[in-house]
Amino acid sequence: MTTMTPFAEPQWSWEDWQALGSLNSGVLFINKSLEMTVYNGLAAQLLNVVVPIGQAVPLQQCLAPEREEYQVLSAIVTFEREFRNHVLTWAEDGSIRHVLMDSFKKENSAGSVDGMYVVMKDLGNFTVLEQHMQKTDKLATLGKIAAGIAHEIRNPMTTIKGFLQVMETRFACQNMNEELQYTQVMLQEIDRVNALVSELLLLSRPHHVEKTVCSMETILAELYPLIESQTLLRSINFECATGKLPSIVADSNMLKQVLLNLVKNALEAMDDGGTLKISATADGAWVRVDVSDTGPGIPYYLMDRIFDAFYTTKDKGTGLGLPICQRIVADHGGEIRVSSKGFGTTFSVLLPYDKEADHTPS
Repeated sequence: MTTMTPFAEPQWSWEDWQALGSLNSGVLFINKSLEMTVYNGLAAQLLNVVVPIGQAVPLQQCLAPEREEYQVLSAIVTFEREFRNHVLTWAEDGSIRHVLMDSFKKENSAGSVDGMYVVMKDLGNFTVLEQHMQKTDKLATLGKIAAGIAHEIRNPMTTIKGFLQVMETRFACQNMNEELQYTQVMLQEIDRVNALVSELLLLSRPHHVEKTVCSMETILAELYPLIESQTLLRSINFECATGKLPSIVADSNMLKQVLLNLVKNALEAMDDGGTLKISATADGAWVRVDVSDTGPGIPYYLMDRIFDAFYTTKDKGTGLGLPICQRIVADHGGEIRVSSKGFGTTFSVLLPYDKEADHTPS
């Protein structure tokens, strides 16, 4: 049995503790031994833990290691990360809670870090169902707009490409090399526009979707050589782990497109090496695939925009990769979640498994 020891520093009066209790922010401290001291009731409420105020308690005794809160708080101390106005999203009991967090180092007289102070403010919460409905409505509206724009662009592009191909043939026959070169450049640019149009149409509805009973283990096994070759070229470590997974009903080619897009984003986020991790597990009624990188992470103020069409931070990006992934996963009855703690990002693809295929009579 672990003995709880009172936190000796700082020495506060009863009035000091009353003042902390009246704050509209939760305050706590975590030392290098991963012992947490909660200074007011709001901090315990935000973490959904029952602990004595002002006493150091092992973090693992308060929070299960698999919980998001544990991973964030332990990482803050381990990496001595200081944040200002960092937004965290915690899911608990069917609700999503948004917490604004600041963290500060506590240094001793020798200049080394003894631990981290954490100040948290509740930004409100809402149910997972409400969030899913908002995303679904937004996705449906975006799909309709994308379909209309795509068809309006594709029709004139087809006509222009046809005339340019005729001109290309004539210039080639007449040895008009300069004009031929210009024409070929225009045809290449039209092909780029058509590729963009095809991506827009995917936002409306994926084409040629052929759902069959398939295995995520098989999908990842088929992608492994391709992903491994890309990581070797970038000097990035690659880890892939899968357990025994239930079957899913899906278009395997579409899911490969989703995973490759997430992997591409992860690799591009790690310029100076790093580690790419892919794991597939059974998570309740879902088959869950996590794609994690060790890049700089996604700033909190961009988290709500990364799935917006045409929004991109890349010089040559179209801003359609993630919206298309979201569209495909949504059409499979699943969802994509993203978690970024300021030093790495994880995209999670959740797909419903085929209960009939994996039904075992009791």
